[in-house]
Amino acid sequence: MEFLIEITDLAIEDAEAYVRLIRDENQEPEAAERWFRGLLDSIYSLEVFPERCPLIPEQGQFSFEIRQLIYFSHRVIYAVKQDGRVVIYRVYHGSRRRLAPGDLH
Repeated sequence: MEFLIEITDLAIEDAEAYVRLIRDENQEPEAAERWFRGLLDSIYSLEVFPERCPLIPEQGQFSFEIRQLIYFSHRVIYAVKQDGRVVIYRVYHGSRRRLAPGDLH
């Protein structure tokens, strides 16, 4: 079964903020583009067997299963839905504070 990937606005904002950081502050536009393309490739790899990634360490705070895919220094935070969707909630930098329920919307 192939899953449908759904990326939330928050996840897009997270990724765009990091791309701006790489591009503008580090003056590396090519590196920013490579990072973003690689992120999308990683996210869309979840179309097949999205359960392969572990549950987040903060799982006990949530009422449904949330998983993470590690992409360099970022955690792609997502849930596998019973209707065949994989919802990408956040692209969270690993050095940020722990994820809380309010961070998903």
